[in-house]
Amino acid sequence: MLPETRVGDGEVIGIAGLGIKGKVGRAKWKEFKALVLGGIPVAYRSKVWSECSGATALRQPGYYDDLVARSGADDDGLVMGQIQMDIHRTLTDNIFFRKGPGVDKLNQVLVAYSRRNTEVGYCQGMNLIAANLLLVMASAEDAFWVLASMIENMLPRAYYDQSLMASRADQQVLRHYVATVLPRLSAHLDALGIELEALTFQWFLSVFTDCLCAEALFRVWDVVLCTNDGATFLFQVALALLKLNEANLLQRDTPAGVYTYISHHMTEHAISIDGLMQASEALGRVVRRDDVEAKREAAMHAEREAMKTRAASVAE
Repeated sequence: MLPETRVGDGEVIGIAGLGIKGKVGRAKWKEFKALVLGGIPVAYRSKVWSECSGATALRQPGYYDDLVARSGADDDGLVMGQIQMDIHRTLTDNIFFRKGPGVDKLNQVLVAYSRRNTEVGYCQGMNLIAANLLLVMASAEDAFWVLASMIENMLPRAYYDQSLMASRADQQVLRHYVATVLPRLSAHLDALGIELEALTFQWFLSVFTDCLCAEALFRVWDVVLCTNDGATFLFQVALALLKLNEANLLQRDTPAGVYTYISHHMTEHAISIDGLMQASEALGRVVRRDDVEAKREAAMHAEREAMKTRAASVAE
């Protein structure tokens, strides 16, 4: 049972406020975080995710139903077309999406979100996030609000907009940490001329849905959704995956070998879920939120300046 918490038919009480009420609150928060790292019980996961992610606070009665019921006359045709294309190739090995109601629910959530957030609309990767939320949350509406909180409150601004600037900047930040934490692997990748960013970009954009099995993914999401450093934890998970696979990656002596291994085999070689979580948490001593945010902002600033330079050269 979660500490000082009652999770039943009613609301989840007090979890989101832990850690903000003096020494006792901070002590309870540390205890709660330790339990989160060990995995939230399946029976409680949906309600705890809603509370801790901020989805419960965002929720407005009737709002989701209104979005779903809209006529669609004002929808962006390109966005709707991309959603329709992607929902039929999402989690096709899962019977809920292959033969069950999953496709319709996924379409409903993604269309509703595109209407809520026209600046983002829809971006590939969001289909995988929403689909996995549907496997956990009690309803499509619950999944919608957690998706909204992830995009709007937890991940950096501009992560899913048309420029993808923040998500691309995060790949430069990750590459810096790889050079610092895994210098042998970093040198090996450089020697082979491999752009790690091209391989890890989708990890971040899909919040690891495209490279972790469901059990491991939900353990990672327990931390991402239920602690106040979710966006930072993504770097810890990425580095942990690379660290746990470093020996195998160093044995690949061609670019094709490395690309194939990272794309298809990163979680196949005796990596336990507990081991991944422990390795990820240990990297919190190296990967600090303020450092990540500073590096991300520096990368985004450099990209903006480069864009200005390119625009000026074209205008001449």
